[in-house]
Amino acid sequence: MYNIKQNISIFLMLFLLASCNKDFLDKQPHEFTDAVFWKTADQAESALAGAYTPLQDEEALGGEEWCAIEAFGDNGYMQDPYGDYVAMAEFRATQNNEGDLSHNSYVSYYKTIKRATDVLNYVPSITMEATQKKRVLGEANFLKSLAYFELAVRYGGLPIYDSKNPAASLVRKTEADTWAEIEKGLKEATSQLVWEHEEGRPGLGAAWGLLAKVYAYEKKWADAKTAAETVISSGKHTLTTNYADIFTIEHEHDSEILFGLGARLDEYPITPVLMLPNNVWGGTHPEPMGEGWRLVSATNAFYAAYQAGDLRKAATVAKRGVDVITYNGSTDVLIAPNNKSEIVCVKYNAPYKDEYVGWAAGLNVPALRYADILLIATEAIMNLNGGGPGTSSGVAAAATHFNKVRQRAGLAPIAAPTFANLMYERRMELAFEGGDRHFDLVRWGLAASVYNSLPAEGSYKPARTYTEATNRLLPYPQKQIDNSNGSIKQNPGYLGPK
Repeated sequence: MYNIKQNISIFLMLFLLASCNKDFLDKQPHEFTDAVFWKTADQAESALAGAYTPLQDEEALGGEEWCAIEAFGDNGYMQDPYGDYVAMAEFRATQNNEGDLSHNSYVSYYKTIKRATDVLNYVPSITMEATQKKRVLGEANFLKSLAYFELAVRYGGLPIYDSKNPAASLVRKTEADTWAEIEKGLKEATSQLVWEHEEGRPGLGAAWGLLAKVYAYEKKWADAKTAAETVISSGKHTLTTNYADIFTIEHEHDSEILFGLGARLDEYPITPVLMLPNNVWGGTHPEPMGEGWRLVSATNAFYAAYQAGDLRKAATVAKRGVDVITYNGSTDVLIAPNNKSEIVCVKYNAPYKDEYVGWAAGLNVPALRYADILLIATEAIMNLNGGGPGTSSGVAAAATHFNKVRQRAGLAPIAAPTFANLMYERRMELAFEGGDRHFDLVRWGLAASVYNSLPAEGSYKPARTYTEATNRLLPYPQKQIDNSNGSIKQNPGYLGPK
C-alpha cells in the first residue's frame, strides 16, 4: 500500500506553522533568554502563538493520533501498520512502546503545556494594554487546560509542569489533582476571555464549554449543567443548520465551532487525507491514485447502528457498492476496493469533492462543538434527575437541549429521553472527532459491557476483552518512564514501575 507519509517526510521537515486565515499564528516564538525576552506586548503574542503550534502537529490535534484514537471505540479501526498502537486499541498491550502516534502526541501536548504555562508565568509582569494582556492569559489558560485534558483522558494522572520546579515534571500527580489543575485553568480562562474573539482563538464559549466537559468527567453534575447552560444561554452559539456543512471549509467558522484548530492548504492539520481511501473509484473514474492515507475506517457495525432517517449517516460514512459520494469531480457509488471493511468515513472529504487538493486540504479540526455541550447539559440534567448510566427512566427536563441535536439530525423529538437515547446521540453526533465514543463509555463505566459483547468483524476488528481495572487508561508511554529513571510510574495492570 502506498504510504503518503514516506513521500512527504522531507517536505514536512521544512513546513511552517499552519493556522487559520488569520495571521496571528504566523508569529514564531523567540528562543531568547528571559533577560531579553518577556518585555513587550509583541513578545507576549509571539510566545502565545508558540503555544498553539504543537497542537498542529501530525500526532496531536493536527492529524494521526486524534483520528486513530477512534479505534479504541466500536466505531472504527486502524488500517495502517501501527502495531503497538493497535495492540493498545485491542486491549492486549502490556506496555506502551508506540513511538509515533502515542509518544509523539504526548510530547506535542506537553510542548503546548510548557509554552502556555510560561506565558502565564511571565506575561503578567509585561507592561501592555490591560485588555490584550487579559486575552493572552485567557488563551494560555485554555490551551494549557486543553492539552492536559487530552492527556488526562488517556493516561489519568500527569506530571504538572512548573517552570520554577523542574523536578515536578518527573512525578505524576494523582488523577484528582490533574483534573483539579485542568479545572483551575479553565475557571481562570472564563474570567479572562470574552464571547467575541478572533477566528482560530478560543473565546468564552470554548472556556465554559470545555469546563462543562471537564465537570462531566469529574461527575460534578450541577457544575456541568451550570457551565454548559452558560454557553447555551449566552445566545452566542447555535447549531449549524445542515450537519454535513460543519465539516466544510465554507462553514468551519460557524458559531457551532467553539474551538477549531486552524488549517491552511498544504499545511497542517491533515485530518481529511487520513480518512480518505487510497483508491476511491477502483479505476472507474479519474483520480490521483494512492493519495489517501487510509489510516482509520469505520466498522460495518457502526454503519448498521444508525436509526432510519438519521441525516448524519450520509455525512459521516459511506458503504462500498451502496452509497453515492462525490470525489475528484466524479459522483458515483463508492468502490474503495482496498478498504478492509465495507465502510469508509467520509466526514472530512468535502474539500476533495471537486478535485484532490493535496495531503493537507486546509480544513479546520472541529476540536469542540456546541452540539457536544448541548449533550453534556442533557447528561448533567439526567444525572441530577435519576437518569444516569444503568437506568431506563426518561427525563423530561433534559428534552429541550437533547432534541436540538436530535432534530437537526432529522429525527423525531423524544419527550423524555433516556440515557440510552443520549448514548446514541453522542455516538452518532461526535463520531470520528477525537474518540469521544470510547472516553464516554469509559467514564460511564459501560466500556466492558459494550466492548466484551461485540463479535469479531473480520481480522481488522477482532473480538476484544476490556478489563476495567487496567484498560480504562492507556499504558503510560514507556519512553517517558525511562526518561524519568522510574520516578514516573506506570498505570495499574501494565508492565513497569507502579
